[in-house]
Amino acid sequence: MSTPVQRRPSRTQRSGDALVRALLRSPLHRLLSGRLLIITVTGRKTGRRYTLPVGYVEHDGALLIGTAGTWRRNLRPGEPVDIRFRGHDRQAEADVVTDEEEAADLYRVILRGNPVHGRFAGIGVEPDGSPDRADLRRALAAGTAVVRLRPSARHHPPRSARSADS
Repeated sequence: MSTPVQRRPSRTQRSGDALVRALLRSPLHRLLSGRLLIITVTGRKTGRRYTLPVGYVEHDGALLIGTAGTWRRNLRPGEPVDIRFRGHDRQAEADVVTDEEEAADLYRVILRGNPVHGRFAGIGVEPDGSPDRADLRRALAAGTAVVRLRPSARHHPPRSARSADS
């Protein structure tokens, strides 16, 4: 399988993302929120906030996101991120998994819960359900990672809506 090339989102993709974000923030979120959530990350250098719809799979109390997106580089250990999950604003602790063994275990879950992601990520599935190791190795080398989110139980307003002293 070929590894996808990371490129800037097209105007069509940005428009589609805006529509998905609007749906996930609306009372109609149930149409998409079983597979998609919104994550907001802050740029390390620019301080700019990026709000993206991403696919997820639930596993052991965490939300797993397989991604080649550069947004994940803005995640900082110990710093919570804002997410919109199933119609509610929350914070989550995030860790980025790039270790092949751990990523293989997590990708088994991701590919079972979201088979389409494998085609986008260029990662095939072995007959036993595990990710093709050569494909996974290529994807990891090209910048793919697993983002594991552990959502807080409490609901939070988005950071932009919070006061400076909260």
